[in-house]
Amino acid sequence: MKRLTPLTPSSHAAMALLGAAVFVVALGYGAGLPLLQLYLSQYLGSAEPQQIAWHVGMLGGVYSFALFLFAPWWGRLSDRYGRTVVLMAGFAAFLVGDAVAALAPTLSIVYAARLLAGAGAAAILPTAQAYIADISTPGDRSRRFVLLGSASFIGFFAGPAFGTWLAGPVMGVSVGQMTSMVNWPALVIAVGGIPILLLAPWSLGRNRSTAELPPTPPTTVQRRRFILASMVLALLASFAVGTFEVGFNLFGGQTLGLTNGTMAIMFVTCSVAMLVAQSTMLLPAVRRRIDHRWVAATFVASALALSFTALVSDAGALGLLIAVVATGVGMIGPVLSYELLERDASARGALLGRQAAAGNLGQALGSVSAGSLFALHPAAPFWLAAIVLLFGAGAAYALWGTARDDEISSQNTLEVEHDD
Repeated sequence: MKRLTPLTPSSHAAMALLGAAVFVVALGYGAGLPLLQLYLSQYLGSAEPQQIAWHVGMLGGVYSFALFLFAPWWGRLSDRYGRTVVLMAGFAAFLVGDAVAALAPTLSIVYAARLLAGAGAAAILPTAQAYIADISTPGDRSRRFVLLGSASFIGFFAGPAFGTWLAGPVMGVSVGQMTSMVNWPALVIAVGGIPILLLAPWSLGRNRSTAELPPTPPTTVQRRRFILASMVLALLASFAVGTFEVGFNLFGGQTLGLTNGTMAIMFVTCSVAMLVAQSTMLLPAVRRRIDHRWVAATFVASALALSFTALVSDAGALGLLIAVVATGVGMIGPVLSYELLERDASARGALLGRQAAAGNLGQALGSVSAGSLFALHPAAPFWLAAIVLLFGAGAAYALWGTARDDEISSQNTLEVEHDD
């Protein structure tokens, strides 16, 4: 199969644009996390903490569920019509959704805006990864995937601090003192993303669609099993991500009584840990040693950390717990993306879109469960996430590992037959 050739002036310009788009989407998501409870108080007034917790979980769930619904669709469109047009359409939808969320007069419009923003964001990361795969050798692809993931985590890392700063300190007041300022981060990010949207055609050029390429060979049974196993792992790992994004927000704010500024630092800790973990993937020696045992151990380590949530009593302990969990689950996504394209890179957009959808479904379920279970017991969401991660460890060892070995064996057999 011929490679999709992007008609772009420079791969450096393309990488810069893709990194900027991914950064803005992550920044927009991260900026609102420590402010969600204050943001919702504008619409819920003096509601009970349990009701606010439910809406915190639901807003996170709506965004992630939109990612789940639309990621495969965007992926197929990017294979058919090219990456650039899909990236631009998705990014525009995200910016509009963010702006509407900032200006929404009612809670129902907030939910609609979050749905639109999530639907647009669903196009960005998988299509950007597919674009990178189109222009990269296998060695470059691994390195560029990590760089793209790093841009996402830097955005998520900067988001809480940026959002908290705009919600008050920029005007010399404490966070929440001027209620309307809680809406500023989303509006500023929406406006700030416009130049990136305008520069996309120049930086990315135009991709040929797969309709112009020869048909791809049929997918083998071993390949289908490996793809299914990868989707299962993406869902289970992302369930933990959705749980601790919403659960730690509620646990820190309602159980430990931490300030919004302190919560921002907690999310910074999370992002730094994920960034450091993903950066190790740049080392060839690390990539060569990754197999099903390594992935299973990562799941187990994160599960054990979450099981100790009930013992956390202060900000320092919470930050350490977040760092351990984020380090573990932060490495699983890039490993799955790299492995999916390692031996068969056909229909990249659709394939990465499906993986993103599986991960986003898990994240949506984790967000909703965290908001719902928190009212029963502050540690209940994390206990459930730990159990889910233990299932993930078993699936990684038995299901994903076996499917991966079978696919490698099948490919080696086909290569030998071809040589004969």
